[in-house]
Amino acid sequence: MPRIIGNLPADRWENEVLKGLRNQLPDDWVVMPSVKWTLKKNGYVRDGEADFVVLIPESGLVILEVKGSKEFKVGADGVWQRKQNDGSWFSLKEAPPEQATRNMYDLTSVLKERQGWSDFPGRYSYMVVYPQGESSELPAMFDASTIATRRHMNSLRSRIRKSLEMRGHTTQAEKFSSHIIETIIDQLKNRAFVIQKVDTEEDVSSDVGQIEQLTRQQFASLKGLFQLPSVAVIGPAGSGKTVLAIWRLQALINQGQTAVYVCYNRSLADALRLRHPDYADHIWNVDRLFLALHKNSHPDIGQPEFHRETLPSLIIDLAESGAFRKYDSIIVDEGQDLSELQVIALLDLLSEDGLWAFFADWNQDLYKSGSSTPIGAEVIFHLHHNCRNAIKINDACNRYLGTSIDSMPGMPDGVRPLVEVVKNQSVRVWELARQWSGEGSVVILSPFKYENSSMAGEKKGHGLILSTDISDLGEKDTVVFSTIKSFKGIEASAIILVDALIPDDHLAFSREDLYVATTRATTRLAILTSNQSVADYFK
Repeated sequence: MPRIIGNLPADRWENEVLKGLRNQLPDDWVVMPSVKWTLKKNGYVRDGEADFVVLIPESGLVILEVKGSKEFKVGADGVWQRKQNDGSWFSLKEAPPEQATRNMYDLTSVLKERQGWSDFPGRYSYMVVYPQGESSELPAMFDASTIATRRHMNSLRSRIRKSLEMRGHTTQAEKFSSHIIETIIDQLKNRAFVIQKVDTEEDVSSDVGQIEQLTRQQFASLKGLFQLPSVAVIGPAGSGKTVLAIWRLQALINQGQTAVYVCYNRSLADALRLRHPDYADHIWNVDRLFLALHKNSHPDIGQPEFHRETLPSLIIDLAESGAFRKYDSIIVDEGQDLSELQVIALLDLLSEDGLWAFFADWNQDLYKSGSSTPIGAEVIFHLHHNCRNAIKINDACNRYLGTSIDSMPGMPDGVRPLVEVVKNQSVRVWELARQWSGEGSVVILSPFKYENSSMAGEKKGHGLILSTDISDLGEKDTVVFSTIKSFKGIEASAIILVDALIPDDHLAFSREDLYVATTRATTRLAILTSNQSVADYFK
C-alpha cells in the first residue's frame, strides 16, 4: 500500500479513487490528496489545487483530476461536454485535460522556483479520472493515456505509469530519487494556507486576501460535513456561511447534479449572480424562484402575506402534483429570514434522496418570521469564529452589542472603527470614501432609503460617483449606497454607516440592524451621526 500524506478527501468520487490507489499502488509510491499551492507570475498571484499528486520513485510526478460525471464527450470543435441527469449535454467552460495540464505546469513551476531547480528532476504528467464515467465520443487524435474511466479503475497503477512513460526519457526519470520525493513532500504538506502579519495598523491592503484564505481553511474543515444528506450550518455574521454555501453549490454543479442556492435577500442573490456568472442560473431569491415555478399572475403579488404564505402553499401543491422535476440538492442561505411555509415548500422541491444544506444566523433575524429552528436538518453544525471582519472591527461589534464572538485565529488586527459626530454627514462621507476607495469597495449604509437619508440628492463627490445599484459594487471610482436590510449577506472592504441611532430607540434601527450593518466591513468601518448621545453610546 502506498504512503498517503495529507487530508483525506471528502468528495465521494475522490474517495473512490483513493480506495483504488490504496489497493493497487506499491509501498514505495506516495499519494497526496488535495494539494494546494500559490504561483506568482508576471505580477499576478494564482491559486492552484490538484485532487491528487502521485510521486513515483525513479519515474516522476503525476497529477490526477477527478470528475464525477457519468458520461462525457468531446465534440468536433474540441468542446468538452458532460451529460446531465435529465439527459441533456452541458458544455464545460474549460476542458478537464486543460485544467489538469495547467495545474501540472503550475505545480512543477512552483517546485522548481522554491528549490532553485533549472529543470524538474523527473518526468511529470497528468490524468483525468472518471471513476463512474464513460466517454461517448473522443476525437481520433486524442491522447487516451490522459484519461481513466470506470473500466480503468482496476488498472490505475498501469495507467499512471504509462502516462509518465509517454512523457519523458528514462534518463530524466532516474533523477526522481527518494531524496527528491521527500523534498517535494516537505514543500507540499501543510502549505495550503499562508498567514502573513500586517506590517502596520494602517496597512489594510493585504487583509482581504488573508481573510479569504482563512475562510477557505474553514471550508476545508467542513467538506466532510457536507457529505451528509441533511445538514444545518449555524454561525454568526462573518463566519463565512454564504461563501461556504456558494462553494458547496459549485461543487455540486461540477458533479453534474441539479442544484440550487436559495436566499431571502434579492440584492444578495443579484450580487452573487454577478460574482459567479457561470453559476448564475442556479442562484435564486426565494420569491423569484417560486414565481418562476408558479408562472401564473396573482392579484396579491407584492404583498408580504402572499410571498410568505400563499405562494409557498401554491408551490407545495404543485410539487405534490408532480408538476416539475425536483432538485438533487438545495442550499438555503439566510434561513432565519424565511417563513416556515417557504422552507417547507423548498423541502418539497427536493428529490427523495436529495441533499439539503441550511445556513442561518438567528442574530440576523431582521424580519422576525422564522421559527428559530433549522427545519429539515438531521445534523446541526455550529460555526463560532468571525472570519470576515478584522479583529478591531469584530471587537467593536462585540462591545456595541454585548456579544462575545471570537475572531478566527490568524485574522489581521485591522483598524479601529471611527465614530464621529458631524453636522453634515454627506461631506464627511465623501472625504472618507475618497481616502478608502483605493483599498477596495466602499459602501454607505443607512437605516433609511436613499431619499430619506443624509445622502439624499448626493450624486458625486471628491471624484467619486454614488450608485444605488448593487451591480456597481467594487467598480472603479464608485461608492454604493444601500439600506442595511438590502445589504444583508453582502460585504465590502469599507462600510460607512450614516444616520446612526441608538439601537431599538427607533423602529428603523433595531439591534439586529446594528448587528448586520457593522459586520459587513472587512477592513474599515465608520459610524456617523449628528447626535452626541448616539456617539456616546458607540464610544
